[in-house]
Parts: sequence; C-alpha cells; structure tokens
Amino acid sequence: MNKYIRAFGILSILCFSFYYTEKIALFMQKKDPIYETIMTLKSEYETNSLNAYIYDNYIIPGVVGKEVNVEESFRNMKYDGAFKEEDLVFNEILPEISLQNNKDKIIEQGNKVHQAVALITQDEQLITYLEEMGVSYAVLTTQDTVNTHREHGIKVNYDISNYQNVEKILKENKENNDLCYISPNHEEFCKSTGKKLIKETISLSKSNFPRKYSQIASGSIIYLENNLGLQYLKLLLEQIRYKGLEVTSLSKLVSESI
Repeated sequence: MNKYIRAFGILSILCFSFYYTEKIALFMQKKDPIYETIMTLKSEYETNSLNAYIYDNYIIPGVVGKEVNVEESFRNMKYDGAFKEEDLVFNEILPEISLQNNKDKIIEQGNKVHQAVALITQDEQLITYLEEMGVSYAVLTTQDTVNTHREHGIKVNYDISNYQNVEKILKENKENNDLCYISPNHEEFCKSTGKKLIKETISLSKSNFPRKYSQIASGSIIYLENNLGLQYLKLLLEQIRYKGLEVTSLSKLVSESI
C-alpha cells in the first residue's frame, strides 16, 4: 500500500511541477517585449466581419473579418527577436450571414468594400485588347474555346451541352473555379452544380452604352456584349479609372475574403 501511496505522491508532484512550470513560462512570455508589443498593436490590424446582404433571390457577399493570433505571431517573431508586421498571423472571423449558407442565392454584384468591378465577356476582339493591357476579366468558356490560352482571364464553364467535358479539361489544366454564370435559361442548371450563382449587374452593348456606362459603381459585375466594340471598351476602362475603381477578377470580387 505504501508503494502505491508513494507512487501517487511522486505523480502528484510531477503534475504540479509541470503545471507550475507552464504557468511560469506563460507569465514570462507575457512579459516579453515582443509579446507586449503584439498585444498593444493587435487591435490596429483587426477588422470586423461584415454580413452578406440578402434581398429577394439575390445576395451581396459579406466580408470575412480578421483577428491577430497572438501566440502564433509571437512564435514567428521570437525567432528573429523583433516585432515584424509581416510575421503577424491572423485568424478569420466568418460572417454570421455568409455565401456559404446561401448558395441558392444569386450574386449580381460584389461587395463595395473591394472598390473594384469585374468584367465578363465572350468577345475575342475585346479579350485580345484586355490581354494586351493586362486587365483581368472572366471569359464564358465552351468546349471549342476551353484550351485557348488566357493570361489574364479566368474561364467560367458556359457549355451546358458539354458541361462535364469542359469541367474535366478545366480541372486537368488547373483552371477550374466555383463560378456558374446564369443566363436566362441556365439558373436551374447552375443551381445543380453547387457553384456560386453569378449574374451581371449591368450588360453593356453598343446601343445602350451611352446611357448605361455611367451607372458603373464599386461591386459592379459588367457583361460586355459581343457587339460592344473596342472604342466603347476603352471608354469604359477610362470611366472605371475616373471613379477610382480597379478591374479585378470575378472570383476576387465575389469572394468574402479581402
């Protein structure tokens, strides 16, 4: 019996020793100048999440917030012995109302906080110019065009008849994404794919351009029709720059991450 009591006593002392040592280590860590700096400045790097906005059958994506992971950041900086902003580690704060829980809703514009717009087209003349200028865009892709090289464009599968074949090629080329563009007859099909449902905010053609291009705003998803013409595309890009916006990829515009 004494042997068991003695073993229990030793085990208790060891447990207490480990507990006490850990408490001392945590106390000393919190007194470290790097740790104190992180704690002092962390609120300057943190942002709140923003809920997605739902109206009727549509949704405007929310924004993921971020908070500093103090312990991981400290471990990163301790090695170099100094506070470095680039070594901060962040945790994401997900919105309570998010795209992830509302995939049946249609995205017809991105969140305005991005201060950007996105372009969608199928017009090869416009695509050639966008490629030359290094401007991001999304191209509606079919089996006939899926293997065409696009340096600055992301490919969105738009071939209902050959959808799985195009998906396979996009995956093999590592060009697949989670976007499905809704035209008037594609909504139910897009819902069956489980992808984000995308619809343009505004569609620009040669005939409506003079009265519609000024409606462009942050978050706009702009569809460039095949008859738009290069002259109007150049005017559109000037208008976007004039409004202090940038052209970003469609994936980034409808993402809830910053």
